Parts: sequence; C-alpha cells; structure tokens
Amino acid sequence: MRSRGGILRSSACVALVLIALSLSSPGLFAAERAAGGSGTTKKKLQLLVRHLKTRLSIPAVVSVSIVARNPLMMSIEAPKDQKGVFLLAIDANFLQTLTDDELEAAIAHELGHVWVFTHHPYLQTEELANQIAMRAVSRESLERVYAKVWERGGTKGDLARFLGSSPTSPTSPAIGLASETPTP
Repeated sequence: MRSRGGILRSSACVALVLIALSLSSPGLFAAERAAGGSGTTKKKLQLLVRHLKTRLSIPAVVSVSIVARNPLMMSIEAPKDQKGVFLLAIDANFLQTLTDDELEAAIAHELGHVWVFTHHPYLQTEELANQIAMRAVSRESLERVYAKVWERGGTKGDLARFLGSSPTSPTSPAIGLASETPTP
C-alpha cells in the first residue's frame, strides 16, 4: 500500500511526463488545439502553467482561460485583492497559430509579469518580464512569438527594447536584480 506522499509524488511525475511528451513532440499540442479539443487544451494549458510556475519559482495562483477575443493576444490580469488569483486570458485564434515552444514562451512571458508583480510591482516592463521568461525558454522562441504578435497587429517593434540586447552583443545590459532572482 502506498503512502499518501507516494501517491502525490507519482501523480506529479505522471503530470510532468505528460507535459514533457506534449512539449517534446513538435506540434502534438498544436494539433490538438487545431482539432478543437478546448476542454483538454485548457487542462493541458493549466498543467503547462503549473510546470512553468515551478521552474520560475512563482507561488501565486494562476487560472487559464481561452477567450474568443483578446486584443493583446495573451495577457495576465493581477488579482483584485491580496488573496486573489492571476487570470491568464489567451485569444483562441492566436492560440491556434502558436507552435508548442512558442506557446510555452508566450506563457513564460506572461508569468514573467506575475514574477515581477509579486517581487517588484513598480518595475513592470516587457523587457523584465522577458528576462524572467528566458530562465525557462529560449530567446529565439520569444522572438518568434513577438513576430506573430506584430504580424497579427500590423505593427513592428524593436526586439532589443523587449528582449534586451542580443546575447552575442558585447553591450548586453544587466538588470540589477540578480541577488533576488532564483535560478531555474
């Protein structure tokens, strides 16, 4: 007979394996989204959020919803009170356009905002949210997400402004939060 802790550890392992399988198989998650499996998709999105929250050391509660229209494509709303829940709203059409690694990058970016809000609420910037996100995802995946956002919005932005200088640039700026930021 297993102890309660053993069952919880087994459940956590199964969840991580499911996330790993869905993320490691290119397009597996994307194919399900395209087929319209919204109930299962929402559950998988919630698992992905939980996985990324762990990797980014974010204890806050985040609830996922797929919405018919979000002019920002994907956004996070801070709780109305201290015990509230962060609300992650994902535009259904935009969700269909993302590959699995782009989806992970976009969610990591939004969770970067949660990290900043819970640690330094007055320093909320896109660049800082992306620096937090890049602890869990690649810069290249974030670049692809920005390209899709700008394509859908009919605009173009400056990647250096949002992601910082390229890692190959000798003048890459550093944000002075290293002593307060956990390592993945």
